[in-house]
Amino acid sequence: MEKPFLWIALFSLLLTLPYCGGSGSSTTPTPPVTPPAGTPSTYYLDCKVGANGSGTEANPWNALSSANAHPFIAGDRILLQRGTTCSGTLKPKGSGSSTAPITVDAYGTGPRPIIDGGMNEETVLLYDQQYWEISNLEIAGGNLYGIFIGGQNSTSLNHFRLTNLDVHGAHFQSVKRGDSGLVFIVSGGTGQVIHDVVVDGVVAHDSTVSEGIFIDAGGAYTGTNGAAQTLGNNITVQNSVAHDVAGDGILIMLLNNGLLQNNVVYNSGLCDNCTGSTPSGLWEWYCHTCIVQFNESYANQSWGGDGGGFDIDYYNNNNVVQYNYGHDSEGYCVSLFGSENTASINNVIRYNICANNAQKSSSAAQGEVFLFTWSGGKINGAQIYNNTFYWNPAGNAPLLVTSGATFAGSNPNFFKNNIIYSTVAGMVQTTSSLALDNNIYWTTAASPSWQYDGTTYTGFASYQSGSGQDAHGYFTDPLLNAPTQHEVGLPSTAFTQQAGSPAHGNGADVCQGISGCTMGARDFFGNALPAQGPFDIGAHQAP
Repeated sequence: MEKPFLWIALFSLLLTLPYCGGSGSSTTPTPPVTPPAGTPSTYYLDCKVGANGSGTEANPWNALSSANAHPFIAGDRILLQRGTTCSGTLKPKGSGSSTAPITVDAYGTGPRPIIDGGMNEETVLLYDQQYWEISNLEIAGGNLYGIFIGGQNSTSLNHFRLTNLDVHGAHFQSVKRGDSGLVFIVSGGTGQVIHDVVVDGVVAHDSTVSEGIFIDAGGAYTGTNGAAQTLGNNITVQNSVAHDVAGDGILIMLLNNGLLQNNVVYNSGLCDNCTGSTPSGLWEWYCHTCIVQFNESYANQSWGGDGGGFDIDYYNNNNVVQYNYGHDSEGYCVSLFGSENTASINNVIRYNICANNAQKSSSAAQGEVFLFTWSGGKINGAQIYNNTFYWNPAGNAPLLVTSGATFAGSNPNFFKNNIIYSTVAGMVQTTSSLALDNNIYWTTAASPSWQYDGTTYTGFASYQSGSGQDAHGYFTDPLLNAPTQHEVGLPSTAFTQQAGSPAHGNGADVCQGISGCTMGARDFFGNALPAQGPFDIGAHQAP
């Protein structure tokens, strides 16, 4: 839940980062054939050849040190021979340009070339450099980092592409989340920000370092209500996988315009000796106008709280979490937080499927959907609708928990058109700051209960009359296909409606009368939503 020390730990690390990583090979570099000044060229690296060459395809370099010694210019290409392993740190010099980035890629046939950083601080290092694209490599080892991209000056860094990379096996034993990582991109100088990053098709896995994929795009955090923070822009992580790491799976922070889509995260939070702020699978902090969609997050763990699938943490505005599948984690499916005298504004959670989370008994009280504030934080606009939940926690606890949250401001806060299929009695624990309607509740346990404004109601009729909520809600079997499924892989037929389901046609247009609000274009399964309704309840819009 609370993560107030992340930026302090990161900033402290940045102050001690070296300008360069490990030394790599001791082979004396041979000067390459020099092209005319300002003319981009392609340089070849084949670490299996016996003699160091000039960097041409016919006479390639045979050590990372040769590449590290060369000052690259915009448009240059560095190609590594497939099927080979280079030992040490790749830390090339120079920057590309907006029209001609510098690329690092593979050539030849066979498996991806391997760079093995051993116990050097990192395996790949770009420092106060920009306009780089790295593709089709296996990045192994390194101590604190597999790939480290960052800097310490005040100049903004632009355009990084990491594509089709296998990053694994960094050696450091994490003791605190954020102290290390496999893919670690972080701004470090006062006022330095990072723009235009795409991580696509990267697998970050099997390491004892903290972070799987981590991008901190903003300037040095001030800790003053978030208002003065300079943010990076346009950060995307997509089609990527993070698993078996000590801390967070995928985390982006301090940015405008973020996109997390088509990713898979599992087995995050595996640290058994960490302290301090706690991890989640896939999440964002201080993210404005960010979209989280089509992701699967499961089997996430934690040494304390959190340990959930998805997290809209505090300082987050205008975010949409949609079409995701979160299951079998120790903590919640999705959370929304507010802190440090600042409101999290206008965040939407819709058309997600959550199944069999809260599998750690001490985390069950967080619920499946967890809204919480502290240190003067607030929530101004939480719109939670058309989700489907299979609620089977490790102990009786309510699915929706907002009783510890302070709501303030003019944006609407509601929980509508959701399906709860539960094995325990607890349904909701909320307050009159959140409106509830058109939900379907069902449990296989006896004596279902709703807690509203501190009063516990046993039985749906008692809850409806006592709270005045869910006037158009139902307590009935939603008649779903495989409503208790929680298998790996996005559902295709599970959680869809059977014939005669009460979910069909009984949803509300939750955006009616709300300026700027939209129901969206499709459901979880890709079915188009009707322009004018009627809408269904839950994540499936039946034909």
